[in-house]
Amino acid sequence: MVREPFESPGEGLMAEEASHTKVAVESAILAALMRDIFQGLQVPVQEGALVAEILLEASLAGYDSHGIMRIPMYAAGICSGTIVPGAGVEVLRETTASALLDARAGLGQVAAVAAVDLAIEKATESGVGCVSIVNCNDVARLGGYMVKPAEAGLMAIMSVNDAGHGPDVAPWGGVDPFLSTNPIAAGIPWRQQRAPVIIDVSTSVSSVGVLKMLWNQGKPAPEGWLVDEEGEPTVDADSFFDSPRRSALLPLGGQTAGHKGFALSLLVDVLAGALSGAGCSTGKVRDVDRNGVFVLVIDPEKFSSRSRFEGIVGEFLDGLKKSRRAPGVEEILIPGERAHRERERRLREGIPVDAPTREKLDEILLELGFAEKYRSIW
Repeated sequence: MVREPFESPGEGLMAEEASHTKVAVESAILAALMRDIFQGLQVPVQEGALVAEILLEASLAGYDSHGIMRIPMYAAGICSGTIVPGAGVEVLRETTASALLDARAGLGQVAAVAAVDLAIEKATESGVGCVSIVNCNDVARLGGYMVKPAEAGLMAIMSVNDAGHGPDVAPWGGVDPFLSTNPIAAGIPWRQQRAPVIIDVSTSVSSVGVLKMLWNQGKPAPEGWLVDEEGEPTVDADSFFDSPRRSALLPLGGQTAGHKGFALSLLVDVLAGALSGAGCSTGKVRDVDRNGVFVLVIDPEKFSSRSRFEGIVGEFLDGLKKSRRAPGVEEILIPGERAHRERERRLREGIPVDAPTREKLDEILLELGFAEKYRSIW
């Protein structure tokens, strides 16, 4: 057993669940498949390549629920007009250290990359760079955006609320779903020879994507994840995906310590939803699903210095890894180490794709005229 702290309980299941009823496909083939699908959907080539790369990296890292599995959702959004490829990103307000961007209902990854790049630029000059996004579609895995600033020696924090979707999560002490899963991520540089620390967690016991993976496989929800309409614990995943929804996810910490996850979720809603103007959770489903996004990048050089910062962080993390382990634990992993190792393994062995995702991708490929090209990959 390997223990990795600061990882959402749901995320830790992803690589493990990926080994069941899955077919492993070479990453280069899946990358080409996604680019072809986006091309068939009339997505500008550069945007399609960018989104495909971000989804591929999520799947390589073991975050299957935030990777290739999202292609059918994006295809449906593009076809319905709720996602507008090529919309561009508009700067609504800007100072030397902050900015507000309008994603204009385009592909969320395009706006998210623009926000992170702008925050890096501002942090390098001013010490901090804070960028919010409004009218943003799904951005998928947050942790992937934290790699670039961390590898550049910068610390970064990112959070997203999804006030237009769901609601998914009951407040602490409540019964009805009111909040989104409100994820938060961070990147921390850690010595040049080590991969950066990447923290990526939902503020609920699980992301909806991980629960959906289990549901796709006909599996119940793990105990402690859901409460039904009466506030009683349930493992009935069908109840969550019914319309109307008959259960709610619990905040991170579950029934015993969910007040902590609830507090973090409230913080994310305000940072991502209120600062951007996108809006906070209301407990209601809106006509259009849009995210509010918050990105903060900090340059340690403008504080104590990068070298001192990395030295202190390195000593701290080395101490954590050398601390006494619980019985049966082979190694204490720093957040991001499991994903880094999983990426290396999947580059060698391929990315597992579950049956429901394969079926949906086959339908899209057939409709777009690429079925014959990818007929034998499964």
